[in-house]
Amino acid sequence: MCKRINRFIPVLFVSSIVLTILAGAVIAVTGVNIPLWGSYLISQAIVLLPALVYVAVHKINIIACMPYRKLRISDGLLSLLIGYTLIPLMLFINSVSGLFSTNYVQGSVQELVAYPFWLQLLIIAVLPACVEEFVFRGLIYHSYRKNGILGAAVLSGLVFGLMHLNINQLSYAAVMGIIFALLVEATGSMYSSMLAHFAANSYSVILMQLVSMTSGGSELLEQSARAAESSMNSVPVIIAQLVMLGLVAAGFLGIAYLLFKKIAVRNGRWEYLKEQLHKGFKPQNGERFITPPLIATVAAALAYMLYIEFI
Repeated sequence: MCKRINRFIPVLFVSSIVLTILAGAVIAVTGVNIPLWGSYLISQAIVLLPALVYVAVHKINIIACMPYRKLRISDGLLSLLIGYTLIPLMLFINSVSGLFSTNYVQGSVQELVAYPFWLQLLIIAVLPACVEEFVFRGLIYHSYRKNGILGAAVLSGLVFGLMHLNINQLSYAAVMGIIFALLVEATGSMYSSMLAHFAANSYSVILMQLVSMTSGGSELLEQSARAAESSMNSVPVIIAQLVMLGLVAAGFLGIAYLLFKKIAVRNGRWEYLKEQLHKGFKPQNGERFITPPLIATVAAALAYMLYIEFI
């Protein structure tokens, strides 16, 4: 399974790039004005299409191969809470990586304020949670997991991060991807990672909605942006902000761990998880996690990201 999925990963990357170029060419030739929400839909379709082709070619039974089992309401709420408690960690990693990389997400998310709140949530939180969890915690993680949970979580998280094709998102998406994979193991259901993913993606939309509901909300956003830009010139201020954010992230990460343990114990999977993670990265079924196609893909993706960032 590792060899097969590692052959698919470069196909996923190449097809995504090619489809993105083709979509841009079609839009340029036809002169069609695609709204921002349409661009988000296209980007998710570009990730999903190669995965569906892979499923069809290899005749994969999605329900049988992936844990789409029913999730208890209490476990669903805990999964949401875990997603929200991970937000400070995501913001901290984003802030650190932002010191040497470009944030490509912030501006585009702010442009969505003009759309209805439900549409913002659908585009930013619901669709990515469904599509990306199916591809990365579904096809990719579960292709690796029989060879070892820790290696499967790390590699699927790395591929998830690399798929964003920029250093800033790679840094926190990879970490979140690893945690989402372990959450699937803690519950035995991919619905838990979907809910956590939704929570992590929805915070910015909810925050902007709350700000926009206040008087002078747009002015407050502009003032915050200007203040952030001006503070970037002050090294002591940057260090102080990172230290504070790091402490907050550590505190909430501790809460996330307690919630994670609770949900794993409730599902009778805590001891199983500890046993599996204790085995480390050693392959469990004799297959190698890392093969030449995966190495080539990782190298090419990193080279591309470094090129667009620094060249």
